Amino acid sequence: MTPVRRIAAEALGAAMLLAIVVGSGVMGQRLAGGNDAIALLGNTIATGAGLVVLIHMFAPLSGAHFNPAVTLALLLRGDIARRDALFYVAAQFGGAVVGVWAAHAMFAEPVLQVSLKLRDGWGQGLAEAIATFGLIGTILTTQRSRPDFTPVAVGLYITSAYWFTASTSFANPAVTVARGLTDSFAGIAPSSIPLFIASQIVGAVVALVVFGWLMQEKSVVPDEFPITIYHNPDCGTSRNALAMIEAAGYVPDVVDYRQSGWTRPLLEQLLITMDASPRDLLREKGTPAAELGLLDEAASDEEILAAMVEHPILVNRPIVVTPKGTKLCRPSEVVLTLLEAAPAQFTKEDGQVVRLGTPEA
Repeated sequence: MTPVRRIAAEALGAAMLLAIVVGSGVMGQRLAGGNDAIALLGNTIATGAGLVVLIHMFAPLSGAHFNPAVTLALLLRGDIARRDALFYVAAQFGGAVVGVWAAHAMFAEPVLQVSLKLRDGWGQGLAEAIATFGLIGTILTTQRSRPDFTPVAVGLYITSAYWFTASTSFANPAVTVARGLTDSFAGIAPSSIPLFIASQIVGAVVALVVFGWLMQEKSVVPDEFPITIYHNPDCGTSRNALAMIEAAGYVPDVVDYRQSGWTRPLLEQLLITMDASPRDLLREKGTPAAELGLLDEAASDEEILAAMVEHPILVNRPIVVTPKGTKLCRPSEVVLTLLEAAPAQFTKEDGQVVRLGTPEA
């Protein structure tokens, strides 16, 4: 999946989510005869069910964040590159606004609106912090234990949070801003938006700290099974391999070789343990390999090694070193052969669920 398609998928998913949220709010209000409880119930069921479907649809394409708070949590975990995160967040905000306008158009409402519905007070802010805390916790924990259940878990959590939080659980900065542009049942006055977004960010960060700590309880002490991964955070394969290691309970030594660079002795030692040649580790895509003439069959191992030391990006990634051996882990599942333990399954960034089982001996 190309970056442009991933970003487009995030925008489309956010647009569909807001069309569901706002459209069901309009429909609920029209049919409820002034009974807000019935209107909220209709809004709740549509949003929860829609989330389950949308996450299943878009997880294989973009990871189905739809939410800057989710993207922020994954960025802080090192699961998404900063540049990708910025594009994701922009797509989420843009798509959410388009979704609101689409809902207005469907119900023959004025497309351009501003909400007058105030949602102020410390209780509303606390509710948003708690709602977002629970949402991020749901995602982090189910992704580790039962990733195939995450879409359902998220839908069910939001369904419940609509009713147990005073704010009806926005839990999403993009949703919050977009709902400021609808003067309907689902709206929020622009003056109330800063409190909501600040609370959502706090909830997301606290969830990342708390659930990160809880899930580290089973971590394997590094000295017991030392793992080093030579990592490029901008590479999806490298991020997936690192996430698999961490999901298995290990605490690896993560070396960003773009920053640390390579030394010739280190590269030679890795090549010996891998029983590989410099050309086996040479990366062509996104590197100056062609410009330097390294793709020519006449290029010697000496020339390739020297170029790798000068241009660290020429070394393919990720390289993982454990007591069971050293390998270039492409595809990322190769890392499982280097571990003593593994989770039952793992969901890659593109939404592909990998059934892991027990690593090879």
